[in-house]
Amino acid sequence: MKNKFLKSHKGQTLYYFLVFLIILIISWAMMLNIAYLIRNRMQMQNEADCMALSLATYKARVLNFLAKTNYMIGSVLSLSTNPRMIQLSSYSSDKIGGWPASMAPSCENPMSDIVHDAINVGRNNSVEKTKQIIETLQKFQDIAIKSYLTYHYSMLINKKYNVLLLPIKPEKNLGLKRNSKGMQYYSTKSYCYYIDPTTHFHFLIRSKYKKSKYSWFVQGDKFYNQKIKVILRQKRANKKPLFSKFLNIQYPEVIIYSAASPYNIKGTMFPRKEGTFTGATKLTASLVETSSAIQYALMAKSITQPATFPPAGPFMALAEAGLFINYAESKRESIKLVSNKDNPIDAYLGAKNGGWAAHLVPYNAVNAYD
Repeated sequence: MKNKFLKSHKGQTLYYFLVFLIILIISWAMMLNIAYLIRNRMQMQNEADCMALSLATYKARVLNFLAKTNYMIGSVLSLSTNPRMIQLSSYSSDKIGGWPASMAPSCENPMSDIVHDAINVGRNNSVEKTKQIIETLQKFQDIAIKSYLTYHYSMLINKKYNVLLLPIKPEKNLGLKRNSKGMQYYSTKSYCYYIDPTTHFHFLIRSKYKKSKYSWFVQGDKFYNQKIKVILRQKRANKKPLFSKFLNIQYPEVIIYSAASPYNIKGTMFPRKEGTFTGATKLTASLVETSSAIQYALMAKSITQPATFPPAGPFMALAEAGLFINYAESKRESIKLVSNKDNPIDAYLGAKNGGWAAHLVPYNAVNAYD
């Protein structure tokens, strides 16, 4: 019996099978744990990339909107004139007078700042409307910025992850500031010189109306630092690795980094520095120049009829000479202003074909263009 038992080979591989089965089960568990870890990390990376790109895209849209409204502010202001004696062309926010479109000859336009049938009367219809339009556009700009801030902070609310967004104060990350050169508005007073009870001349004198401290947006000191950084850290989950107690293991903490930035390959669409030049479009320039030319022609016509008003002849001759000099100075000033390209109109027109868009960038790059 002893020899028969010793010669039996049954069950010899059972021990090896059990050892290999344990190794196989542990390997299978580790494979599933690692797969879960890799999948979770990929999901977190996708989440972080989507958040960063979404925020950068929203910021790009806000920059496009602010640049467009900057252009609209400049266009409205470039329609204004410098109310010196006659309303002359001006493309600066230093002296904002009435709209030239309201200065048609022999026409009392309700939007005009001039009353033809009164003595020493001032009116500010178009100047006040201009001011209201500019302030409305500025409010739209402020609303766009606030909407971006709301969207930025809404990303912090996440049930699965702890979210850290850099910069912490996104309003500074826009890199813009209001042009503090301001705008000086003028109303136009009409002074009448009476020759007799039925005949008189009008002289237009500017009078300070109101002043606004800010106008359009310009680039700030950190304008090119447009990058948005996202850091995700998974909140403590109830899920544990397979055989965590037996193997005494836990999932490691996963921290994910991502970054995105808006860009415009054509330029910034914002003036580089503060100033009072608005620039001019072909339409606004033609309207302002046409208005000035019409008014100058009317004054020139009056000087050709001194015999009709003998007492006023010498006075009108001097006034006409002064107006001619004033008009020539205004033309030189307009040429200088138009040649200056660092203004809201030209800055927008020079880069609008590019437009602001967004893409992912390396997390550790210095700025948006690295």
